[in-house]
Amino acid sequence: MFRRIRYELIKMLRSHGTSHEIAFGAAIGAFISIFPTFGTGTLLVLLAYRFFNFNLVSAISGSLISNVFTGPFFMALSYKIGALLINSSFEFNFKTWYKQLDQVGLSLLIGSTLLSTACSVGIYFMVKKIVSNYKNRFPKKVIT
Repeated sequence: MFRRIRYELIKMLRSHGTSHEIAFGAAIGAFISIFPTFGTGTLLVLLAYRFFNFNLVSAISGSLISNVFTGPFFMALSYKIGALLINSSFEFNFKTWYKQLDQVGLSLLIGSTLLSTACSVGIYFMVKKIVSNYKNRFPKKVIT
């Protein structure tokens, strides 16, 4: 797993494009990945690529943030953030859980919007700094 992360990071660092395009791509990929898209993240990244100017390699790398291991964490954190903001409390009950789906859905939507935005802004600035430093140190190691 760490080998794949390292590979994606190197691929992103060496990809063609400005530091802004690479960082923006990673931020778009992270936003779509953290937002509950339920398996359509890569498809949405490809769709967004048609409308925005960003680096596709970094966007797909950024979309790998949410996976089987991190997805439940992001969903739970999104719900907690949303529930905190709209003062809702949901106690799971097997017999009546479906009656509160609107409340749970609203909490999840609000929380995931805020969490996705915060993470993608942080990732944008972090990746932009890393890529700028890398390209200044190793100007010849760029994949075209």
